[in-house]
Amino acid sequence: MKKRKPAIVCLGLALLMLTACGSRKEAPVPTAAPLPTVTADAFLSATAAPAAPTPPVTATPNIYATVPPTAAPTVIPTVPPTQVPTVPPTAGAMQGVTTQLVAVPRITKNPGDETVYAGGWCQFVTRYENAELAEWHFVSRDGSLDVTYKDVQNQFPAMNIIGGNTKDMTLEGIPEALNGCRVYCRFSNYAGSVNTATALLTVLPSQTPAGRQGFVGRWADEIAGRCQIEIRYRDEGSMDVDIHWSGSAWEMARWRMTGKVYRNDLLVYDDAHYWVESYINDTTFNITEESFGGSGSFYLQDGKLHWHDNQRGQDTVLIPA
Repeated sequence: MKKRKPAIVCLGLALLMLTACGSRKEAPVPTAAPLPTVTADAFLSATAAPAAPTPPVTATPNIYATVPPTAAPTVIPTVPPTQVPTVPPTAGAMQGVTTQLVAVPRITKNPGDETVYAGGWCQFVTRYENAELAEWHFVSRDGSLDVTYKDVQNQFPAMNIIGGNTKDMTLEGIPEALNGCRVYCRFSNYAGSVNTATALLTVLPSQTPAGRQGFVGRWADEIAGRCQIEIRYRDEGSMDVDIHWSGSAWEMARWRMTGKVYRNDLLVYDDAHYWVESYINDTTFNITEESFGGSGSFYLQDGKLHWHDNQRGQDTVLIPA
């Protein structure tokens, strides 16, 4: 009996384990709720609930990104257009057509002061740019009168005014009454006018010595009278000579010089200014030929004036005009 005791113990343990396993229950499995039945009409009439808005995605700034510098815009200065002066249309001109002018006249040389003896001559010279008209004026000693060369010519008809409407004005046979007056030239065009500076005219009393009377006066060539010479006393040692030689009705050759007195019957010169005036009308001319520094002489014989010009090799005999 004692030898079967371990076997009985093992059998009892096995029965106990089976009993424990039979009494253990499994956990219930949850059953899903049945889906609701939806008809087609109910689906079509149903209003879907609005979808929740999707929040915007905010990009995270890249603080390490390099931003290229913005170039400053280049500002081009605006130049206002230059206004061109226009000429108002005159009678007969095409309306709407304007004339462009370069500029108002500009003076490049003012006339210089002149001193002469009464009855003598002088010349006032100017230079200019852009002028179309010229007119010489005379101003009285006290400045109260300002008149044109035409008024002076009418006042002193014995005086000869040449070139009163050109850049160079010559006065011949100047009266002592003009002593102390001033002259100037006014240049103008459609853009405006400008005056030169004034020049002083000094007229001294005539003081021709008795020994020089033989040359002084007017002379004309004894053949045709086309050559006219006027000789005026300048001072004790010299005389002024002015020569006009008419080539035609529209052309005049001119000489101007100062003769040195060597004796009572001889004048010698080496400073002759020669030019040719070609006239466009009665008062306007162009200088077509000009030279300086000519030489020659004058001498008296048998009451006649003999002129020899070295530059042209000519001899002319003149008689009192």
